[in-house]
Amino acid sequence: MSAPIPPPPSGSQPSYVPPSDGQQNPYSATPGSHAGQSYAQPAGYGQAPYGQAPYGQAPYEQAPGQPYAQAYGQTAPFPGGQRPSSGLAIAALVVGVISFVLAWIPVVNIVSILGGIAAVILGVVALRKANRGVAGGKGMAIAGTVLGGISLVLSIIVNVFLGVAIDEAINSAESAAPAVAPSVQPAEAEETADAEQPAEAEEPAPAAGGVLPLGEAAEVGDYTINVTGLDRDANEEIAAADATNPAPDGQYVLAEVSVVYNGTEEGNPWMDLSYILQGADAAEYDDGTCMAIEPNSVVNVPALATGDAADYQVCLDVPAEAIEGGSFAIEPLFSLDAAERAVWEIR
Repeated sequence: MSAPIPPPPSGSQPSYVPPSDGQQNPYSATPGSHAGQSYAQPAGYGQAPYGQAPYGQAPYEQAPGQPYAQAYGQTAPFPGGQRPSSGLAIAALVVGVISFVLAWIPVVNIVSILGGIAAVILGVVALRKANRGVAGGKGMAIAGTVLGGISLVLSIIVNVFLGVAIDEAINSAESAAPAVAPSVQPAEAEETADAEQPAEAEEPAPAAGGVLPLGEAAEVGDYTINVTGLDRDANEEIAAADATNPAPDGQYVLAEVSVVYNGTEEGNPWMDLSYILQGADAAEYDDGTCMAIEPNSVVNVPALATGDAADYQVCLDVPAEAIEGGSFAIEPLFSLDAAERAVWEIR
C-alpha cells in the first residue's frame, strides 16, 4: 500500500497527481456527465418544472395535423409560405376573356352572353373565398367578374345594332322593290333604252311629237294613262261638288283621267302619280294647289291590282292667265327624269 500524499503548502497551487491504485480519479467522466467534469449534477437539473415545457420546446401543446403551428397561439401559414391559387378565380378569368373576345362578333356573341353570366358567377364565388382567406386569386376573380359583365353588356348592344341594321336593310329593299319590278314590262324596257340615248333623253313624252293630244294614251311608270278631257274653268262644277269647297285663288282646272295599272303589286294613282299644269307663264302648278274635293275624286279610287282600270278627276288651282297656251303633264311621284313625264295639250 502506498504512502498518502501530503497536502500542499499553504498558498500554493495544487498540482495534478495521478491517482494510485484503489483511488478514484475525481476528474474522470461518469455516466451521464461530460468528460473532464468532476462536479455532480444537481437533482432535477434538465427536467422541466411542474406545468412547464422542457427547455427548447414550445410552451403550448400543438394540435394533431398542424405540424407548422407556431408557439404562443400564432396561426400557422400555408405550406410553402403562400396561399394556394383558386381554381374558380382562374376559371372566371379564362371565361371572362373568351366572352369579351366573342362579344364583338355578331350572332356568335350569343355564346358570349352565356359566358359573361358564367364568368360573373364564378368570379363572385372566387372573390368571396379569397376574402375569407380560404383561397387566393383575388385579383383574377375581380378581373374575371369585370370582363364577364362587360361581355354581357357589349353582346347585347352589338345584337341590338345588328337587328336595327337588318330592319333598315329590309325596309330599304321593300321600298325599292316597286321601282325594280316594272322593268320586266316591254314598255318600261323601251323607255329605259330611250333614256340611254342622249338625244332622246330630253323628250317629255314617249310620243314622237312630244305633246299628246287629249284622248291619246301614254305609258307613265306602272300605268297606261289617257287624259280624256280638260275643263279649263271648273269653278262652278267644283263649287257644286261639295258645299265646303273653298273658292280658288286663281281658277279651277279639272282634268278627266283614265288609267290602267300594269305593276306587279297594288297601285294607287293618288299616291303614285303627280299631276302638273305647265303654265304659259313658265311656272308649274301641281294638284297640291287645289284644296277642293272633285266630283269624282282620285282620292276615292281603291287600290288597283295588275290590269285594273279606273276613271277619276284631278283639280288644280291655276292663275287664269297661265292656262291658255299651257299644257297638262303626268309623271311618277318624286320623279327626277323628264323622260318619264307624259304631256297633253290644252285645248
